[in-house]
Parts: sequence; structure tokens; C-alpha cells
Amino acid sequence: VFAVYPPSTMRLSVLASLAAAAVIPTKPVAPGVDMPLISLGTGGPSIGTDVSGFTAMWLEKGFKGIDTANGYKDQPYVAKAISEAGMDRKDLFITTKVPGSNGYAATVQSVQENLQQLQTSYLDLLLIHFPQGADMKGTWQAFEELYANKTVRALGVSNFMQTDLEKLLAFAKVKPVINQCQHNILAHMDDLIAYCEKEGIYYEAYQPLGRGSQSIFDNPTINQVAVAHNVSAAQVAMRWIIQQGHFVTVQAGTSDHQDVDTDVFSFKLTDDEVKQLDALQGTAVVI
Repeated sequence: VFAVYPPSTMRLSVLASLAAAAVIPTKPVAPGVDMPLISLGTGGPSIGTDVSGFTAMWLEKGFKGIDTANGYKDQPYVAKAISEAGMDRKDLFITTKVPGSNGYAATVQSVQENLQQLQTSYLDLLLIHFPQGADMKGTWQAFEELYANKTVRALGVSNFMQTDLEKLLAFAKVKPVINQCQHNILAHMDDLIAYCEKEGIYYEAYQPLGRGSQSIFDNPTINQVAVAHNVSAAQVAMRWIIQQGHFVTVQAGTSDHQDVDTDVFSFKLTDDEVKQLDALQGTAVVI
């Protein structure tokens, strides 16, 4: 359960801003579970960074989705921001992750750590962060038990390739609803997406704006489309993903970036623009 703090200036600011905040639509991913199309990713800074500041900004705008992980070592800071905001737990959507396929006992322990660090009694979405590990079957058994006892509302994976998913689906009684992978205009794994769609698994993008040599900001085609809609290159990149029917987790550490990255529901890319952007596929995705 979330720690209860006395009313604060930030809490009053949060409550006052809810009516005016941009609305991020949701989509059902499991029975009774509606997931925001865009979540705030806390894993961008270095490990253990105090993310409470920009998490508080996100909550102050009325946004609900937060994506963190045991490995980021920032979950106590996330809990601090949530508690000080005074938001009801039911108004949030918290995604977190266990490190890998490390077996039943290690998974249960990791989830208990996540719950304690986040100061919550349940998780909205739990992911296996990476497929690496010696015991995927034991890990998923723990996931399914946590799902059955309502400690976790939905199950998923991250960075799973098709062969990893095939291995998991061979024994899973409860299928993953999400596969979270690097995905942006310049780097996308279309065969993997097609396989996920065939199996009824939603795709969630991280690093939607690219990174390093795959950054979208200097691409002339993306900027041309942005000018046509009077928006930024970042908004085009986010809209391209949303328009495909995918979810997104975005690392946005300033108020302005959060405003821009979520203002993607007031315009639509044309079919021709989508084709132009699809054709920009660059170098292979490196995980």
C-alpha cells in the first residue's frame, strides 16, 4: 500500500491540474486492465538516479503510466513521487520488470522487492526484462501464480525475439500481453511485430526517438513531415508508433519534453507519409 503523506503543495497542484491535463488514451490488454498508450520510462538516466523530480512532473500533468524496473534501482524515487502527489493507486498504471529468466524463487524475491520499493500491494504489468537466464519455465510459473492471486494484473516480456516467444508459448498457460522492444522510425523489427500480432501480443516501443546514429531529429524526411503538420520531429516519431497500434514508453526528463511527447493525438499521418517513414528503416536494432 502506498505511504500516506500529509497534503502538500505538489498534491494540490496535481489535483488542480487534472482537469486541464492532456488525456492519454488507454487500450485493454487483459480482462479489466486498460493500459495507457504512453508511459513515462524512468530508465534513461544512469542506474540509481533520483527520478522523483520528472516523475512528479508527469503525475502533475495527470498522466498515469509509469515504466520502471528492478534493475534501474530507482523505484524508491518513483514511490516518493507517487506518495507526495497523493494520487489514488487505482489511477496509476505501474509497469516494472524482473531482471531475466532466473527461475521461480529468484522471480518471487524480485517481485517482492519491487512491491516493497514501489510501496504498493500490486503491479499493473510485470515484464521479464530480458530472456537471458537458465529457467524461463520456472520464471513464468511464478508470473502465472502472481497473476492468479492478483498481485499482478497483466503479464508480459521485454526484448524477446521470436525464438524466445516460441519457447515461452510452448508451456505458458497465461500468454504475455506485451512485448516491449526498441522500436522507432529508423529501426524496427517488422517480422517480430508480425509474429506478435499473429499471437495476439501487443508491441510496446522503447527508445521511440532513436539513439546515437539512429536519432530521428536530423532526418530530413521526418522533419519535412513535421513541418507539414506544424509539429516537432519527436511528435512525428511518436505518432508513427501510436498510429501502428503500439504502446510507447518514453524517457522525458523535462516538462516541455513531456508536453511535446504526449501531444500526438490531435493530428494523423497520411498514408503516403506513413509509407515514406516506413522506408527509412536503417541499421539493425542492437539490444
